[in-house]
Amino acid sequence: MRVFLLLSLAAAASAFGVSRPTISTTTTRSTSTSVYGMPEERTQVSLDNEAKANRWKEIRLLSDEEAEAQLSGEELEAFQTYHGEIKDDIQKMTEIATMMLKSLEPPRVKAKGKKQRKRDAWAKKSAIAEVRAKAAAGKAAV
Repeated sequence: MRVFLLLSLAAAASAFGVSRPTISTTTTRSTSTSVYGMPEERTQVSLDNEAKANRWKEIRLLSDEEAEAQLSGEELEAFQTYHGEIKDDIQKMTEIATMMLKSLEPPRVKAKGKKQRKRDAWAKKSAIAEVRAKAAAGKAAV
């Protein structure tokens, strides 16, 4: 009985599993494309784009002073724009992080002791008594 129960549980669990896709060895890839769908024979535009990407990889990590010394024209403008946006984003994220930390751990107010509660109650009663005395004095003067 236990064996039957275990086998039925295993069969039920495997009924909902995802089957492995069959790998067909007969399918062939197109010979006109290589890795990532790029054509084997590259055009001049794709070569230029790759050269620009490689150049940007070199200059992207320069410091501001190195960029001023080494770059000029369009490259310097692109560098300054990129790094300005990155610095603004970092500043915004630090502000957001500090706001989140404040909301996670709000400032705690120290609990009042028994004597402080009594002092507060006496101050409240004396303030009420003063207001009543002034009101009574105002009615008596009229």
